Amino acid sequence: MVPSSSCGSVTNEVVFRTMSSSKRRRLPTEESPQPLSAFALRKKLLAQQSQVVSAPLSENTIAEITTSVNRDERAPSPQKKARKTRSTQHASFECTETAQVVDESLPNEDLAKLLESPQSEDDEQLRSPSLISPNEEEEEKPEINGFLQPVSLSSFYPSKSNVRKKGNGVCRLKLDEGERLVILGSYGVQVESGEVTINGAILKASKTTAWVHAPRSHALPVIRCTEEATLEFQPHPEAENLKALGVLSPLFRNLWCENSYITSNTNQPDPHETFRILYTLEDVPKRAVLQDLRSPPEWNREMAALVVSNDPVPSIMITGPKSSGKSTFGKLLTNRLLTGAQPRVMRPGKEGVVILDLDPGQSEYCGVGQLALVLITKPVLSPSFCRPLDTPGIQTVRSHALASLSPASDPELYTEMALDLITHYRNTLAPYPLIINTPGWIQGTGLDILVSLIHELRPSEVIYLSQTGPADAVEALEGACNVARFSTLPSQPNHNNLRTAIHLRSMQTMAYFHTEKGTLQNGGSHLCWFQRPLTAMTPWQVHFRGAESGIFGVLCYDFQTQPDLLADTINGAILAVVEVESSKAFRNIEDHASLPSDSPNRDCTESAMDLDVNQDDQNKSPPFSSLQRKITTLTTDGIPYIDSSLGVTLDPRHSRSLGLTMVRGIDVENGDLHLLCPITVGQVEDVRRRGGAIVLISGKFDPPSWAYTEDLYFQSEGDKVFGMEEVESHSQSEVVELGLEQTKLGKPTTLDISVESVPWIQAVTRNQKRGAGSKVWRVRRDLRRVGNLSG
Repeated sequence: MVPSSSCGSVTNEVVFRTMSSSKRRRLPTEESPQPLSAFALRKKLLAQQSQVVSAPLSENTIAEITTSVNRDERAPSPQKKARKTRSTQHASFECTETAQVVDESLPNEDLAKLLESPQSEDDEQLRSPSLISPNEEEEEKPEINGFLQPVSLSSFYPSKSNVRKKGNGVCRLKLDEGERLVILGSYGVQVESGEVTINGAILKASKTTAWVHAPRSHALPVIRCTEEATLEFQPHPEAENLKALGVLSPLFRNLWCENSYITSNTNQPDPHETFRILYTLEDVPKRAVLQDLRSPPEWNREMAALVVSNDPVPSIMITGPKSSGKSTFGKLLTNRLLTGAQPRVMRPGKEGVVILDLDPGQSEYCGVGQLALVLITKPVLSPSFCRPLDTPGIQTVRSHALASLSPASDPELYTEMALDLITHYRNTLAPYPLIINTPGWIQGTGLDILVSLIHELRPSEVIYLSQTGPADAVEALEGACNVARFSTLPSQPNHNNLRTAIHLRSMQTMAYFHTEKGTLQNGGSHLCWFQRPLTAMTPWQVHFRGAESGIFGVLCYDFQTQPDLLADTINGAILAVVEVESSKAFRNIEDHASLPSDSPNRDCTESAMDLDVNQDDQNKSPPFSSLQRKITTLTTDGIPYIDSSLGVTLDPRHSRSLGLTMVRGIDVENGDLHLLCPITVGQVEDVRRRGGAIVLISGKFDPPSWAYTEDLYFQSEGDKVFGMEEVESHSQSEVVELGLEQTKLGKPTTLDISVESVPWIQAVTRNQKRGAGSKVWRVRRDLRRVGNLSG
């Protein structure tokens, strides 16, 4: 555009060309400058570099051009050519006459600097919620100075001055302030100088290494450099072991940094590579849909306010609908309180945050179907299925087994468990900040449960992660906050649909059972994974008959099965292992009336703050053997069965969960249960030392279908990874077939396994369909609600 100080006005015309039509029509333009992106401006200036124009470039025009570039959004990401004819909304603008004026007196050096100047930081960062790998042949890339330029994911660009390879997969990077890194895979990061943030945690210069798991199933954490920093990245020592679970289940495949993906600057994959820095889309695996972890501005302001809050010990309850980002917000807030807040504990040198995980369906810090009180002392930088057991930075203080994925199975028991955990927190962990994660059931009975929890738990802050309602839920929750502060924040749904909720539960459960018993490798910081099918794992042999019985009995929650069908019900299923700390845990049972009158179990009057069990009272309780004979019955197979026809459940005040177990087989002849679980011998000995008993609880867990197919996947893929020599080297292990009957013990050779020999597995080929009644029947339990009553 000609500036006003030059000779007369010039009429400019712009060609408007649609994507779906070749017709052209001329539109008159105003004298105001059209906004141009930085890419379009560089291209136009490059074409005009050789032209000589007499009119000088005024300061007003320079200001207008600069304002136009800063105001304009980044050019859209390249799309496939096949999409060009889909819509007429995307248009391209081409100038027919030279309207921009370049000062001929401008030195060539300054002009070259203007043309080669990098884009703004906002242009370099990817604004799209998902990062999609391009197809090299079909997709377009922006062209600058005649070269194809890939879209950048990380604002850090490697060079000889800021990247140093140290061997064995270790690399050292120097980052400037404001730069960011997006990394896929498993790695350790050590800050040698400066300061960075990741997952809400602030990492400063230290000799401590922070270990990160960043799979494609979750949003990738972004390392942001708040000041000039030097980082050292190390390969994760257990990355290959965790990745090897993909041989046993397709759920663990295509999640990590596979060595088959070759970077643009090397011809061979690094055998020590466990992570990959995603500089551009060329570093992303083909056909991979990724999402980087981003915190909305409203989240950042709320977390900053909570960190500097005047409340010495804050307690925050996070509520909201399903898939609204409650676990993500809780994780970010936990890391921020751990690393960004002032020490809030009474004991010097020990900082931490307590998590009350009340979401049994999508638990973040415990097994599925459980509620837990967890103490966090290190930043949480990995998904839940990468840390299914306690680590040095995550310690489970107390947990309960609901044996269900939803509080709908027993709302009263769910509330009692939550009250016991909060009481335990107030009695032993009160100096620590508390974060309460709740389930996404916010309507009907679920809303009533949340309202009652607010009244009982009395948090100082209630956050609702949704600004779109429903209105009745928001009003009810806000009305329950008599003392607490109530606020609403926007939700952050996960756009990465690589794994569904049931898939993530299966992955967490599978990782839990494949964790080696009581072993922490590499200095006690990492879990070790069992890389073969569960049929190759030596099980626990637990007696269920006679005086040496290892269990008190089997109890069923939410349903009552016939005693003669108990063996078929629990065989091949997941059960909860619960420690009964006192005989008072068996409540509402008529046989309790026959207990000795001087037993402390006769007194059932406790105050709200005296719910924790006294160790002295436990030692005075009568032996469990006499109580077992009164309240249990033996099935036809001799399994002790606790009658729960009246809805009997264990009292959470006098019991706690030890974990989960899988019944791999039942030896009726010898009276043994073959159980698979990562529970250690020390935990069982502690139960006996405290005078407690163990009860197995059957409930409404997801069926472990992943366990039934491990041998088949190992047969097709395992030989390629391990080789027959390694498989035969473990032939000394005694293996019991995972089925209804015990088979002859032998070598764990997977070549002899077929679909016909594996129980509960049906092969469906081509167009074959399953028969009628093959799907799981779901029973409606809301038939007597007001909305479903007729008349």
